[in-house]
Amino acid sequence: MASMIGSDLRMITFDLTKAGRRLEPAIFNGAHLFAQDEIPVRGQLQIKNGHLLCIRHSDVPIGLATLWDVHDCGKIFLPTTRLPERDKPYNLAVELARARLLRINHKREEWGMADPKLNEEHLEQIDNALDNFIKALCCLDEPQKAAQLADQALVLALKGGEAMTLAHAKIFLERRALAQGFGRHAFGCCLDPLRMKDLDYRNHVKENFHFVTIPISWRQLQPEEHKLQFELLDECVQWLNRNRIAVKVGPLVGFAPAYLPDWLYIWENDFEQVREMAYDFVTAVVNRYGSKVQAWDVISGMNAENCFKFTFEQIIEMTRSVALAAKRSSPRSLVLVEITEPWGEYYAQNQRTVPPIIYADMVGQSGVPFDGFGIKLRFGRGSAGMRARDLLDISSLLDRFAIFQKKVHLAAVQVPSEIDPRDANAKAPDPGYWQGPWKPDIQAQWLALIYQIALSKPFVETVTWNDLADNPKGILAAGGLMTQDLQPKPALLRLQQLKGRLVRSTPRPRPKTAP
Repeated sequence: MASMIGSDLRMITFDLTKAGRRLEPAIFNGAHLFAQDEIPVRGQLQIKNGHLLCIRHSDVPIGLATLWDVHDCGKIFLPTTRLPERDKPYNLAVELARARLLRINHKREEWGMADPKLNEEHLEQIDNALDNFIKALCCLDEPQKAAQLADQALVLALKGGEAMTLAHAKIFLERRALAQGFGRHAFGCCLDPLRMKDLDYRNHVKENFHFVTIPISWRQLQPEEHKLQFELLDECVQWLNRNRIAVKVGPLVGFAPAYLPDWLYIWENDFEQVREMAYDFVTAVVNRYGSKVQAWDVISGMNAENCFKFTFEQIIEMTRSVALAAKRSSPRSLVLVEITEPWGEYYAQNQRTVPPIIYADMVGQSGVPFDGFGIKLRFGRGSAGMRARDLLDISSLLDRFAIFQKKVHLAAVQVPSEIDPRDANAKAPDPGYWQGPWKPDIQAQWLALIYQIALSKPFVETVTWNDLADNPKGILAAGGLMTQDLQPKPALLRLQQLKGRLVRSTPRPRPKTAP
């Protein structure tokens, strides 16, 4: 089959049988190929005669990541292993099950979870998953039967893998709590500056959080080239300081269209001029607030959004420049570099971007003066890296940042309490879901488990929920801890319970150091 597409191309194919039926092509909207270290690569996906053709200009083994409906577990974005080229199609269900079992085995060794006493909840599920997988391998000549057995293996593997993840998190969360490893600033929330005149909204902020992020951007603060507009930010910072709530502001700079002032496009082909303007802007903002702001998200999404088409070297230099501006202006404040879409799906489509782990590694090695990474974890839309992942994948992703020896701040954690109405039409890409279609109790359950997984890791410093209240114009319209009219959701109660269990009850201090 490889000869059909030319000697300069390489291809693997998948049989799209799933439990006795053929898969609809729409499920592969958003699927991508990846190479070593699960870094996405550019390639072509075509469906022909019940097979998925994966084509690229390389002879290295590649894998496929795609959304997959797993009974009782959700519709989850899952990878295969990397596979060599061959004429015979691979059975996609079998390869997804194989990859999940290999990941479980790897994490069991890494986490030291081989002791049967630690595995009582999930050992049987994982063993049964392996049994079903072996049975699937024994009947590969019967694709429908093999797919059915592989799907059963995948259900057990996902459940067993998540149970293992939670068992590991429980052990290390308890250790960290006993060592009083959680400050009052571990739990944060983004506020909506446009709602700060609402007394009820302000009261909910004050009652629930000691650490708040004010989302702001270059576009908002400097809509005209020589005019900075600080009125709204001044109001927010002053109120938070009066109420002794620690403040983080940002992202100040980003090169997605939503962050950039229109006048800056005049200079889009002059990197040196843009860098100088960014440096001056960050300096002006940070100088204005001094010790009133404890942390700055100085730059966001340089790994994924690059509408000025900077080179790799320019991406790193821009990061260094704005971080240096913030450090010089406020040496005691935290300077954070924010990474969006941390699985890097965007890299399969846009060669002007950088895979997130490579970006993080280069920022760490290039003399950038910063204190930690901000990572956005949002699920519930069919684009922008927001397709649903399971708990084991999320925990594994966070572990990859441990090697950089920098603190990690989860800067925008969020899932919705209902399907986003903007995705209601059939043309919108399927975002998937965890456990079941999004609803309030699933949002609350996901929040509680993700916070425990994240805070069990000693390098994770803070977790910030993205919206206090639903915002119809937000990234996730129903992603708040409260409804738009400030009615609490179950997620807020779960957050309050978790915070009460982990954080010592002491008088609210005036913030003097960064959260």
